[in-house]
Amino acid sequence: MPETTALPEETGPDVINVSLRECRLVGYRVLWHHGAPAGAIPAIVDAIVAAEAAGLEGLRALHADGAAIGATAARPVTYTRAGDELVIDAAGKHALAAVPDIVDLAAALGDAAVLVTGAERDELLAVLPHVAPDHGLALAPDGPGRFRCRPATPSYEGSGPPSAAGILHDGTDVPAHLWWALFHLGNLALTPDSVVSRRHTGRSVFDAQGRIVGELGEDAQEPDAATPAIR
Repeated sequence: MPETTALPEETGPDVINVSLRECRLVGYRVLWHHGAPAGAIPAIVDAIVAAEAAGLEGLRALHADGAAIGATAARPVTYTRAGDELVIDAAGKHALAAVPDIVDLAAALGDAAVLVTGAERDELLAVLPHVAPDHGLALAPDGPGRFRCRPATPSYEGSGPPSAAGILHDGTDVPAHLWWALFHLGNLALTPDSVVSRRHTGRSVFDAQGRIVGELGEDAQEPDAATPAIR
């Protein structure tokens, strides 16, 4: 089973409306922190966002299973083809990390029956019908781990399952304690504060209260904490 991370205790029913950009940004950071390869992260984040939009609690899965998603993101899947059936063995890869592989293989074969085996948290494969239209596909559920793949038609795309478009226009409501847990976890991926990081973000140096305490040049040393603030 994938490693899980406990959520902090919920202190109230408050929710935060989070934009699509915020979902993606924090998702990138959390997966980077958990060691996912940079090239794999965008497609996995798209699967997480689609799962959130579809009511499959993609952000909660990211928090609970982030380590498992990161650890298996680069794991290859294998497949066999028998007639019009495509059998994909995810080899223990987390379902959300396997979604991009499954969609790519289905797109390459077009009209086929697809069977996915060996995915961790395989109930999250239910996001596949929500991701597929973005790739010109219709993946219809056809039993546990089974999907029928066909090229998408305009009528399907117009009446199909919800996608990230809803989040794009309206954002998504996330329990506050879950969002802040993800936010702070994602911050662990950021470069520690240093002269180099400050130079990257600008020349002004601030103290803990947000007051400017100096300006950095290329050869600047770490400023003295006792330096008086510039009023």
